[in-house]
Amino acid sequence: MSNSTVPVLSFVTMGVSVIFGFLIPGVLFIVLKKKYEIKKLPFFAGCATFFIAAIVLEGICHNLILGGGRAEILMSKPILYGLYGGFMAGLFEETGRFITYRILLKKEKDKYVDDKTAFAYGAGHGGFEAFYILVVSMITNLIFGVMINTGNTELLFTGLDEAKLAAAQNVLNQLVTLSPWTFLLSVVERFGAVAWHMAASVLVWFAVKNKKFWLYPLAILLHMVLDMLAVIGMQFGVPIALIEVFLYLYSAACIFFAWKVWKKETC
Repeated sequence: MSNSTVPVLSFVTMGVSVIFGFLIPGVLFIVLKKKYEIKKLPFFAGCATFFIAAIVLEGICHNLILGGGRAEILMSKPILYGLYGGFMAGLFEETGRFITYRILLKKEKDKYVDDKTAFAYGAGHGGFEAFYILVVSMITNLIFGVMINTGNTELLFTGLDEAKLAAAQNVLNQLVTLSPWTFLLSVVERFGAVAWHMAASVLVWFAVKNKKFWLYPLAILLHMVLDMLAVIGMQFGVPIALIEVFLYLYSAACIFFAWKVWKKETC
């Protein structure tokens, strides 16, 4: 690390991102509760499913597959890395939706057969992801930023092997060199991501409820493409703002498709 420090404005924008990490799921739940009278259980089931499927189970799988230096090999091949990351995200998250819907409809059919359950679940799934990414990651960045500015970064490097040391140094360098406004792009991204999750939740909902099972693998495929192109774009140095524009356009197309499915399948 050089003697450069993290700008004060970066701390401000990271702090704003943390606030939005709390606001997005909270406001989303309140609005949907008031406007559509969604139930609490599907919302919190969405939160729990994202944590279990995407954070715990997918994380364990990544550790098993990418351990022993295999992660560095895969990351050196951007397209393959994007395919792998996108497929794993789609597989775990859409399967989590599928299983949770089966449980809700099996045990509480009369109570949760309402199609608005898909909105409630999607808001919880996407809202918790926003909370996890914005709050957890930004608080971590804030801590690292303080350590950089106080000259205590050596504490982060204790016991790391060469690969992890390089990754940690890259993170710290980014905190110093990135424009402070870049951190707010994470907030902008979350709005599109939450909308995407609600669209995917609608597709998988009708895959389970109306036995349109083809919608389940389609949701996995759409999810894979979304994450894959984002990863590949970043690996090839495409500007973040341009990636965000594309992701919004892609999400809008998926939302339109989900709306068409909703119009056809809802009762």
